[in-house]
Amino acid sequence: MAVESLVNLEGESSQVALLSFLDSEVNTNQLLCSVLLNELNYLPWSRAISLALEGRGKLGFINGSVETPYSSSQVYEAWLCKDQFVISLLLNTMEKHVAEIFSYSESSQDLWKSVKDMYGNQNNYAWVFQLKRDIACLQ
Repeated sequence: MAVESLVNLEGESSQVALLSFLDSEVNTNQLLCSVLLNELNYLPWSRAISLALEGRGKLGFINGSVETPYSSSQVYEAWLCKDQFVISLLLNTMEKHVAEIFSYSESSQDLWKSVKDMYGNQNNYAWVFQLKRDIACLQ
């Protein structure tokens, strides 16, 4: 069943169907991606994470297309379980000192936004600096 048809369903039953669809199995022993986030590589990390999460049906948790249900909703617990799992996946793709900064994020979407706010804008300067340093070190 396509995600679009699930999103078009009415009411809470559509959220249940969508969360069931997004319940694809992920091997927790397998790395989500080979790029670990540090202070200098936000762009390649975010692209690798986006591809990996999209391939596992979990991208909606960080981009907002899977909305947070009300805490009184019957689907809230299922959503929370999956969202916490996405947080775990994201934190496991960061260097330890970076993951510690974001380990208390409320949701995976909050974590994603916080990482972007902290590293997304300054990345171009860091990347240019790294390239200039690499060029200077060439023999």
